[in-house]
Amino acid sequence: MATLPAPALEASEAPASLRFQGLWLFSPRADLSILLLPALLLLASVWLASLTGEGSHGFAQRIGRWTSQYVFLNGTHVILTFLLVGTRRELLHTTPTQSRLLVGGSSAVFLLTVGLLWYGDAHAPLLALLLGAGIHVLAAHHTLSQVKGLWALHGLRARAAGAPPLSEAERTLQRHFVPVALTLMMLRSLALPVTDALGARPMLNIGQAESGSLPHGLTWVLLAVWGVFAAKLVLALRGPPGQSGPRRVYVLAHVAVVAVYIVWPLWGSILTAGIHGLEYFFLTGRMLQPTPQETTARLRGPRVWAAMLALMAPIIVVGLVNSPFVTLVDGVTQGAATDFFLRQQPLWSLAVLATNGVVLAHYFADAFLYRFRIPRVREVTLPRLGLG
Repeated sequence: MATLPAPALEASEAPASLRFQGLWLFSPRADLSILLLPALLLLASVWLASLTGEGSHGFAQRIGRWTSQYVFLNGTHVILTFLLVGTRRELLHTTPTQSRLLVGGSSAVFLLTVGLLWYGDAHAPLLALLLGAGIHVLAAHHTLSQVKGLWALHGLRARAAGAPPLSEAERTLQRHFVPVALTLMMLRSLALPVTDALGARPMLNIGQAESGSLPHGLTWVLLAVWGVFAAKLVLALRGPPGQSGPRRVYVLAHVAVVAVYIVWPLWGSILTAGIHGLEYFFLTGRMLQPTPQETTARLRGPRVWAAMLALMAPIIVVGLVNSPFVTLVDGVTQGAATDFFLRQQPLWSLAVLATNGVVLAHYFADAFLYRFRIPRVREVTLPRLGLG
């Protein structure tokens, strides 16, 4: 039987220590590492780029992007959705149509994605560019939606511990977070040149640069709009004593992440990708751990983390093939690494297509897996997160 959350304490009763004690979503070390490790990667990449003078289109940026994808798991975590529903089968039956949506719908999205990308690469380059831009928009929406979801889980964690609930102002801004941030971020990456240098193009070029793009100076307009939203959010988070400190840290950190993306989208994409991958890895690890009622479950403890890494291994191999470090190996082996991988090109191309298909299928499945507005979904899912 689910345990009801403890009633919120009155402002005068809430001890100051409640702001942080027991309110971390995973643990103090995990929650802070998820934010700090990608930030350190970003700083190291920017420092290396400035040291070599190569800017944001050189080797340092490629290293940062690759690390966020394959070390911080943004490009590999996508398969974990299917490990979760395959081993915790009750998640497939939270609603009468859940299994058909997750299995049938995800399979259809996978096949459609692979087919369209293959056709675009082989016969329609403009279609391939448009598909790439569409995947970019979906990826940004998926990432921001996860932020909103974990923001809500922070609120539930604090509520269960007796902290005051989210204010109406914070709830309103929480609802608007995804559409506002998504609009600003996509305008920045699809419509504005990356820099103000003559001839600079948007981060994602789908032909719009040839016909002209919006002036780079509009970056500061986008940042000002986000600044107004951020200021309102800071005021909304100034609640009564006892408010959740970890929730404030989490939300304000992601406000800063969006600001970094608006100003420096190529570098900001490294930051957002790294945080997203680590968040999803820890979230899935928590969901995979058995509940106290699942006493006979064999997948528990270290086996959970081992199973996740094993399932991600094929995508990690694809990442190694596309690693920027291949060029370093070439320098020692006189191009032997590239020659070897070129001979396997059909296999690697198929693997990349399949990986993109899994990515889109993962977006689709996640959209239905965490529908917390449905009571039965909350009843099944929240206990797996320790919030039953």
